[in-house]
Amino acid sequence: MKKSETPIESFARCMSQRVTKIADRAVAFLYFYAVKKNCGASPKQIIADFDNAGLGSPNITKLKKALVKDRRTAKCSKDEWRLKNDKITEIEKELQLGHCLTNGQTKLTTVNGAYIDKKRFQALKKKSGKFDFSRLIKILEELDYAFSVENYISVILLVRAILDHIPPIFNLNTFAEVTNNYGTKSFKDSMSNLENSSRKIADSYLHTRIRKKESLPNKTQVNFSNDIDVLLAEIIRIS
Repeated sequence: MKKSETPIESFARCMSQRVTKIADRAVAFLYFYAVKKNCGASPKQIIADFDNAGLGSPNITKLKKALVKDRRTAKCSKDEWRLKNDKITEIEKELQLGHCLTNGQTKLTTVNGAYIDKKRFQALKKKSGKFDFSRLIKILEELDYAFSVENYISVILLVRAILDHIPPIFNLNTFAEVTNNYGTKSFKDSMSNLENSSRKIADSYLHTRIRKKESLPNKTQVNFSNDIDVLLAEIIRIS
């Protein structure tokens, strides 16, 4: 019979798909102990967590040196380290760890673990020319993070922001014009889904006033990542 994962093993499996540096993984384990157990951990315990999660066994001397140098950690007893309280939220955001604590949600939801393909980010960041992509890249980064931590209202509003932001790239004024006048039939079909479906969902959360009973979005409702990827691929192609 297959042994079920412990909470920290599930956390490690999720975390390791985003966090690659040994020092950052050690900090991530300290984040787990701080948030879930309100305690710290010894270097030996952290190494055991690495090993139990199949992440190898770091050298304990190097690990201790890394903890000493790290501005996010503090030694709280002879052989125990904790995260500094004022760094916990920063670490959660920086390493995108919040969703890894959610029971049953440690498996990443898309190929790269978030909303936007990493290669699209890389390609877009390399582009330069008539348009400044810095705001678009920032919106995409915030969209990616919002989806990873299950901030689904933010996700759908950011999708709408993208649609309003990019039409000039196609020499058009509105996204409806992009949908109707630009590209192949398959491209238009994807853009039509963004224009007609995602925009209506975003409008419902933007403009509906408070009610006696509410319905909140889930990841299925706001997941337009495939159509966004088609859009980004075309932006990269013509830029």
